[in-house]
Amino acid sequence: MIRTLFPLLPPGSRTLVVAHLALTVVGVALRAAGVVVLVPLVGALFGPGPGDAWPWLGVLALLTLLGWIVDDLAARRGFDLGFGLLANGQSEVSERIARIRLAWFSNENTATARQAIAATGPDLVGIIIYLVTPAIGAVLLPFAIAVALMPISWPLAVAALVGIPLLVGAYFLSVRLSRREEQVASDSNVQLTERIVEFARTQQALRAARRAEPARSLVGEALAKQHAATGRLLLMQIPGQVVFSLASQLALVILAGTVVFSTVRGDIDVPEAIALIVVIVRYLDPFTTLGDISGGIEASLATLRRIREVLTAPTVDDAGTMTVTGRAPRIELRGVGFWYDTNTPAVLEGLDLILEPGTTTAIVGPSGSGKSTVLALLAGLVTPRVGQILVDGVDITELDPVSRRALTSMVFQEPHLFDGTIRENIRVGDPDADDAAVENVARLARVDDIVNRSPDGWDTRVGEGGSALSGGERQRVSIGRALLKPAPLLLLDEATSALDTENETAVVQALGADPVSRTRVIVAHRLASIRTADRVVFLEGGRIVEDGAVDELLAAGGRFADFWTQRDSASAWQIGVAASGGRHAWRP
Repeated sequence: MIRTLFPLLPPGSRTLVVAHLALTVVGVALRAAGVVVLVPLVGALFGPGPGDAWPWLGVLALLTLLGWIVDDLAARRGFDLGFGLLANGQSEVSERIARIRLAWFSNENTATARQAIAATGPDLVGIIIYLVTPAIGAVLLPFAIAVALMPISWPLAVAALVGIPLLVGAYFLSVRLSRREEQVASDSNVQLTERIVEFARTQQALRAARRAEPARSLVGEALAKQHAATGRLLLMQIPGQVVFSLASQLALVILAGTVVFSTVRGDIDVPEAIALIVVIVRYLDPFTTLGDISGGIEASLATLRRIREVLTAPTVDDAGTMTVTGRAPRIELRGVGFWYDTNTPAVLEGLDLILEPGTTTAIVGPSGSGKSTVLALLAGLVTPRVGQILVDGVDITELDPVSRRALTSMVFQEPHLFDGTIRENIRVGDPDADDAAVENVARLARVDDIVNRSPDGWDTRVGEGGSALSGGERQRVSIGRALLKPAPLLLLDEATSALDTENETAVVQALGADPVSRTRVIVAHRLASIRTADRVVFLEGGRIVEDGAVDELLAAGGRFADFWTQRDSASAWQIGVAASGGRHAWRP
């Protein structure tokens, strides 16, 4: 815990940590002295002169008062550390997530990141004061009591010292017995949460498939796994509790037996023996406290492990220092190769491609040919396994992070909108843009049509993920967002695939009328998008098989010409009704 906890504290917290630990130790010493002072107090009270107990009562009161003051000071330092941990932890996690390589974000790692973010809340504030401090006290107090007993009864002090490793060992054994099942239960809870979110988001598809009942979906399977994991966890906690209970009872018998033996031998009198029995109970109390907070400690350890996983995740290389100008760049891909996993075939192999400044290049090819991967490489979402990408002659890895992010603007095939208004979603492209600029790109992307027919106009909310808009409307908003960002490299991945013919033609014309100087790369299957390109690159099997202007490639009668013919024929298809029997049939 400490190894993960301390790096999350803000810089300069060392003094505060030392002060908190020192106050905690002093508080433990005062509590131990307050416990042991009961021995002379009770001895005097039941001795020949009961009045002699008053000074000891005064000492006990003074120790108690000092203990309250020290504990209060330690608590204040603990809360200061907790709030520093919260602020710095949130900052570290959020900044790290923005720099992590996208390949890291598998379903499991995404869930880990989500939980790490959720954990950087009030619970993180209380880790120091409610878990770390009591745990330190629970370990140190029995030791301090044992040391304080030395001048009173050294056999009992030795027995108490021997009991510490026995009880601490039993505690760690009990935790170890259930730790694996706790991890399994935690993982099953994560999977259940993910399945419930997925179940809620995919209700339309599930109901259409008549699988809307949880028991018939993956939620039912996740629930069964979670119930089984919880049952195993509860069963494994029983042996741990038995081990810890037996160790506590054994320690009690040994300590009480030592007191009885010393009393019988006459080393201590009966009043002192009674007081020492009380001391033994106080000696064992911290171990009970340790058992009570063990669940919280394990949960905090799991939380800190998730935070550590995020903070140690691989990040993109931000070591570059070069900058680029804002004009349309010349992009060159030299011998670029890429594969997602060492066990999968290469998506791209030895790709050589030059994109001249200010031109529009359409990348065409069958599914799986590497078209979207080229855009992902240009956008910096993934990095080449081999080869180079040059921007105006500068290796893209040498660009400083700000220039790298400012270089590209991208429209994804499946755009994601944020739960806000239409204006807010477009302004994501350039938060500093004024309303006039937002409205201008909205007109180019035909978003003004959506605004004009909506009662709330620009303040129309799009819903989570854009759920309040149609697929075509989401894509238009996404195009407007991309046009608003003054990036010199514009990337469009099937940007008009969800638009009808009229809107597609209008948006394609708008892209051509974009006043910003850009180099454009379009992945497209629709003919309207391809026709306006200065150049077409046909990919197949991760390699360029044809490259040239649209008319040149059509005249060549190769792979692109076949593709064009198939698309042209498909665009004329319509659903008709056959003359006989009223059956539906495809016909051109």
